[in-house]
Amino acid sequence: MKTKYVVDDGSKTPYVSDVAVPYLTSSTYQLKSILGGKANDALLSDGDSDIHLIHIARTGLPKDAMISLAKYLGITLDQIALLLHTSYRNLARKEGQDMMDPHKSEMILELATFAQRGVEVLGSHQSFKDWLQSPIRALDFKTPLDYLDTTFGIKMLLKILGRLEHGVFS
Repeated sequence: MKTKYVVDDGSKTPYVSDVAVPYLTSSTYQLKSILGGKANDALLSDGDSDIHLIHIARTGLPKDAMISLAKYLGITLDQIALLLHTSYRNLARKEGQDMMDPHKSEMILELATFAQRGVEVLGSHQSFKDWLQSPIRALDFKTPLDYLDTTFGIKMLLKILGRLEHGVFS
């Protein structure tokens, strides 16, 4: 027996429409803002669907996007180099529009989408930056910034943000 769902238009259909579609416009705007605004319009013109983000990661992001992300997170280039598992010197050799390799680009996108979610949950950009630098009991009194160098760390921090969003003390 198939379950039928009622969608907003009142018609009955065997599926539910994707609720994220109306969200893409503001979400894309935030991601563009985090990664450098108009400089990345061409890269982020199709929204931030997972398929498009995979394409961007494979194509690469310019160094300017990484610099913009570092400023947004309130961290130094030395710190972002550590998060990207590279040296500051390696990053310093690149010009602003030079493309980052796919692995670094993917991590930049991962960090940017994490920052986007953090601002959404914590209510403001400044609150998010403060939270990144604050020791947290759930992290053995280390800062969230200490865990941003791996995808597993980012997933763990997203779980903590989810608990905070639902009022669970973390």
